[in-house]
Amino acid sequence: MITFILIIIFIVLLFVALGSYYGESLDEKQNKINTQLNDLNIDAESYFLENDRMKIGIDVKQRKVFEVGLEYGTFQPKIQLIDLNNVIDVEIIEDNQVINKVSNSSMIGRAVVGGVLTGGVGAIIGGHTAKSKTTKVVKEISLRFRMNDMDNPYYDVIVFNDSKGLDRGSDLFKSKSKEILDLFGRIELVLEKGETYTNIK
Repeated sequence: MITFILIIIFIVLLFVALGSYYGESLDEKQNKINTQLNDLNIDAESYFLENDRMKIGIDVKQRKVFEVGLEYGTFQPKIQLIDLNNVIDVEIIEDNQVINKVSNSSMIGRAVVGGVLTGGVGAIIGGHTAKSKTTKVVKEISLRFRMNDMDNPYYDVIVFNDSKGLDRGSDLFKSKSKEILDLFGRIELVLEKGETYTNIK
């Protein structure tokens, strides 16, 4: 009987501890992220979209794409900054199919000299929409950044995920798709205008 009572007390204390971890501490973690962004002078409010607890957007003036927030499942703080000056190209990927791509024209020459291009130059120059087999539902959309960095050549940023998938004809999918294309369009403008262009609104 005493053992049973001790087990019940332990379970109650465990739930209290977990409640504290996923309650107040989440706010503290989010506040810490906001403080770090302020310290880095990252504008995380002018344009962004959200995926679960992650905020994904672009600071046009600093030419940086950011992925910040609390990671799904672990709720661990994450701040990922991608310097567009070091990006070779960016793709939109729907369920492993490339549907759009844009290249950084100012980076291509440097990438060729540095020997980091993995494909032919003709395969990466200029933005294009890839032809792919479309499906009725979409489970995941991501942005893939190819970097001028031998140690970290790729960054994938998931901008939408739904394990059951969303119907392409649904209003929610259309809304999400527009958000993603708007973000991609801003990234494309920054890449096309070179390292000094900051007049995107």
